Amino acid sequence: MVGVGVIVFESRTKISRIRYETLGGRYNKDRQVISLSQLRPGEAGEVVSIQKADRTVLQKLLAMTVIPGSRLKVELIFPVVVFQVENTRVAVDHRVAGEIEVCRIDVARSQ
Repeated sequence: MVGVGVIVFESRTKISRIRYETLGGRYNKDRQVISLSQLRPGEAGEVVSIQKADRTVLQKLLAMTVIPGSRLKVELIFPVVVFQVENTRVAVDHRVAGEIEVCRIDVARSQ
């Protein structure tokens, strides 16, 4: 059973959605939310929310399917953060990567 929790915020520049793999996952307090810039090359994460991004940056991220619930894998972290989401490779600076909140995923378990 997959449940989806939707959180609506007053700010128009912040979007957030949390996807739960099982109903028990809804109450799992062990999910550690970190920024995308904290992931290392080879690590994967699921987007939880995008914090206060500039409107044009937010629109570009949404167009490239960087939305809450999407899974990504980090490829490079210097000089910019390069990650893959679905079949798209995206490069963002560290400021934007710091505004994207993710939950770390164990790659071996998710496949």
